[in-house]
Amino acid sequence: MRINNSKNNINFKNLSMLSKPLGMLYNSNATIPTLIIESGVTLGRTYEANKTSGKLEASERFVEQGTSAVIWLWGVQMLQKLGETIGKRILKRDNFNFDIGFDYLRNPLENLDKIALNFKAANILLSTAIATIFIGFGLPKINHFITKNKLKKNRVKQKQDISKIPTINEFKNKTKNISFTSGLYNFANVLENNSTARLLMTDTGVVGGRFLNARSKSERIENPFRDISSIYFYLFSTGHTVKLLNKLSSNTDIDPKVLTATVEMLTENLKKSNLTDSYNFIGKTLGRANLSDLRKVDELFKDKKTITLDEFKQVFSKFSDKADLMAKLQPELSGKQILSKIQAHDIVKSGWISNPEFLHSVYNKATKGAYKEKNRYVSAKKVEAIRKSIDNFILQLQREAQKKNCTIDSTFVEKIAKNNMRKNFAFYAIGTAVSIFALGFLIPKIQYMIRRKITNSNEFIAEKENK
Repeated sequence: MRINNSKNNINFKNLSMLSKPLGMLYNSNATIPTLIIESGVTLGRTYEANKTSGKLEASERFVEQGTSAVIWLWGVQMLQKLGETIGKRILKRDNFNFDIGFDYLRNPLENLDKIALNFKAANILLSTAIATIFIGFGLPKINHFITKNKLKKNRVKQKQDISKIPTINEFKNKTKNISFTSGLYNFANVLENNSTARLLMTDTGVVGGRFLNARSKSERIENPFRDISSIYFYLFSTGHTVKLLNKLSSNTDIDPKVLTATVEMLTENLKKSNLTDSYNFIGKTLGRANLSDLRKVDELFKDKKTITLDEFKQVFSKFSDKADLMAKLQPELSGKQILSKIQAHDIVKSGWISNPEFLHSVYNKATKGAYKEKNRYVSAKKVEAIRKSIDNFILQLQREAQKKNCTIDSTFVEKIAKNNMRKNFAFYAIGTAVSIFALGFLIPKIQYMIRRKITNSNEFIAEKENK
């Protein structure tokens, strides 16, 4: 494999029209990807209900699915905003714009006022609880009430009124005092910043609520089956599909913002370097380290996830300057600058991608500036995944160049990056289609098979009761 330095100035910001839409798919709190799935699911379940038992059940499914989607996509956040507005007035705090998650690498809680911190955690948990109780207990009651009213207009025989929706006093009696632990802080942070987690939480209430509000033995089996089996396809199937397809195609699952920054860095360095073969390319990009230094790093991190900057510099004084820059990639923890093991390994390596300035740029872009803010939380797990995705893309470049026996230059890097984006966009589209098919069509079909098995009929229970 030959490696050549391209003189072309590549503007990677305009690399692909897929960059922005693909970026949304890598954002755990993005609304549009989930809205696409929910729209497909709502239409699919409405269609299957109409085909199986008619317009009445189709109407109930549409209201149930559509309202649930609106509440967990926007309702929880609106409740949180309302709570924060109240909190600002009562507690006389100006700002709740901070994160409350933490781990061994970052802990914004150290910089926060405890009253504001506890209020925000309580507000997030209470907002989620209210939405969950409504979807699981209130919405089924409302939906059943609407269905009965429709039947009353078309049938002489009337049924007894549906029981009332839980009152505020009943809700208060069921709610216990909340005592906060570090686990609850992280749990609340996930609910605030991850739309998938909000769905999982509300689904927990939905499963229980719809079971208790079931109108027949058939519904008591149908509803839990539908809701429990849906959880995997809502939360995990798209990611698993993307991961599988990337593995089968030897492609890299990498955030387009990270990919963009990586290609720009490679382009700049390729212009300055005189590389001749693949060994030099990997050595320059991933970096190489003395085995003795790597062993010393492992010894420093024995039974530890982080060490202080001073501890590192006592052993590796020759890397002092680079270590100083690397430690600035995260705020101080308990008043001390710290390093993770992966950062220590990067310090003793000489690779382009282990440059602290490059890593700072990558993390900052991938987290929309949250990484550099002391009151924001970016998990160590996410940082490590970003870092590994860069390694994997470098290795992908090497594989593709060896396979095609072609030159690694800026043009080649840009070409592979474009192909990477196209593949990941296609894989996410396939993953989304799989989720919609399973949620909107496959699960409802099995649900109605269960109904036929139990009742020997496709008839909707509400219509059966009102005959």
